[in-house]
Amino acid sequence: MRRLATLSAAVLLALSANAPARAESSVPLPAAADPDKDIDSERLKLAREIIDLGFPVETREAMFLKAVDSMTDQARQMQLAKLDNDPRAKAMVNDAIDRMVAMSRPVVARHVPHFMDAYAMGYAREFSLEDLTALRAFVATPTGQRFMSRSANIIDDPAFRAANEAFLRDLEPVMEAGQKALLEKLMTHFRENPPKESTQS
Repeated sequence: MRRLATLSAAVLLALSANAPARAESSVPLPAAADPDKDIDSERLKLAREIIDLGFPVETREAMFLKAVDSMTDQARQMQLAKLDNDPRAKAMVNDAIDRMVAMSRPVVARHVPHFMDAYAMGYAREFSLEDLTALRAFVATPTGQRFMSRSANIIDDPAFRAANEAFLRDLEPVMEAGQKALLEKLMTHFRENPPKESTQS
């Protein structure tokens, strides 16, 4: 059970660690991200152009999901190796990961427009007009296009995979300790304070 919880957390970490993909959404942007409040309009315009050039609408979903799949596979392989002595359990966990990823993909994609706009807002706040002008010029070049389109492929590079697997191995005991401590606290709390029936409709 702890292994499955750790694996689930690792997969969710992989899903959240990448720039999102393209999808339509009716969910409004949070009020705190209102671009009219504190962002120079000229810088924001340049930043959005950088995003559109660097992550073309027609390919950004595929770029992002490829990165998600790579990160998920790395977490999957490392954790499933611990179940080599129990093929049935290994298959069950593997199927559970597949289902979780399949259910997560449309949720992640649905939020892409917000994330893309948030990236642009972040760029506009972080970089000067001169910086953004230079970045836009670079991203518009063939070299800039290749850099942006292939950056996600670095996740599959052997050096990155090795570094990521080492990170996940070191992260696992930390997560397990945190999960155990939280569970113990919650069990103590609920023994002393039994949950009350919700009054929400």
